[in-house]
Amino acid sequence: MTKDVRADLRAFYDQEMTERASRPVTAARSRHLDRFVEEVQRRGAVSVLEVGCGAGRDGTVIQSAGLAYTGVDLSASSIDICVRQGLRATRADAISLPFGDSTFDAAWSMSTLMHLPDNDFGLALRELARVVRPGGLVEIGVWGHIQSRDWASPDGRFFRQRSDRALRAELSEVCTVLDFATWDWQEDDAHYQWARTEVTTP
Repeated sequence: MTKDVRADLRAFYDQEMTERASRPVTAARSRHLDRFVEEVQRRGAVSVLEVGCGAGRDGTVIQSAGLAYTGVDLSASSIDICVRQGLRATRADAISLPFGDSTFDAAWSMSTLMHLPDNDFGLALRELARVVRPGGLVEIGVWGHIQSRDWASPDGRFFRQRSDRALRAELSEVCTVLDFATWDWQEDDAHYQWARTEVTTP
């Protein structure tokens, strides 16, 4: 991700994070988060990393379930809001996570990695696979499209939308895809993509 893209994302989310904190979470996201927490607990896992923690809405659910939560985000405002809620959170880039190998049992990242161009997306996936133990659960959600494309929203944010086939192929380079689902998101052939994966055992 270029320096300018990072700066644009930080500026946007720093400005609107307080409002975003009170925005309702979609039913589909809540449903998948509940199932993620249940699966983490079923496996006897304890520690969870969230990449793109935002205002801590998902983090609060994860921590309230008795799991050891850590969130990372580019936005300083996001981190401040999370910390005020009693969440462990630190400012960091998805392509360079400040944690040792196999630090976490599982990871969760929704509506974040779609801001990464192809090269950085692959780096972020490899970072997730590095900091989550082999066999650990990783769930990712992004905006997708019938055809892979780059675009910028009117507020200046960069988006890389991948086709279902392209996303599954990239995930499969570092993870085993256990489940994959999509649901309507916007018009013009856009949709939301969700994947449940396991970090591939070396």
